[in-house]
Amino acid sequence: MEKIDVRIHETDEQGNVFTLLSPIVYEDLVIPAGFESDGASVPRFFWRCVFPPNDTRALRAAFIHDYVYRIHPKGWSKKKADKTFYKLLRENGIGYCSAKLAYWGVRGFGFPSWNAGGHVLLTDFLELKQQVFELQKQLIQQKEIQP
Repeated sequence: MEKIDVRIHETDEQGNVFTLLSPIVYEDLVIPAGFESDGASVPRFFWRCVFPPNDTRALRAAFIHDYVYRIHPKGWSKKKADKTFYKLLRENGIGYCSAKLAYWGVRGFGFPSWNAGGHVLLTDFLELKQQVFELQKQLIQQKEIQP
């Protein structure tokens, strides 16, 4: 299980309670430090059969899923985001049934969040794009230095 570095804070106007302190790199995505998430958006009455939003085993999957839902990166669909969410939950130790319930939750009820995503302010997008570019440069440089 890959550990991620987050700060927990008061809920903001968008429901976010976690701020990513170090970037997450997954496939062609770089989720930059500073990205905020509400964790895995599991309704309270499902916590016993799925997991609570702050379950550390689910945070990496939640950050990646939230990022894709909000930014709509090229090559990513809602279906791909939801399947990746399930895959990462399983890889990080969430049981089969709990991960399947969470998956069907986002498949069935994630459309409003997906549809609201992709509407990022231009200034936010440009700042995010610059951060991603800098992180990609750093990753390339690190690979060139390694033997």
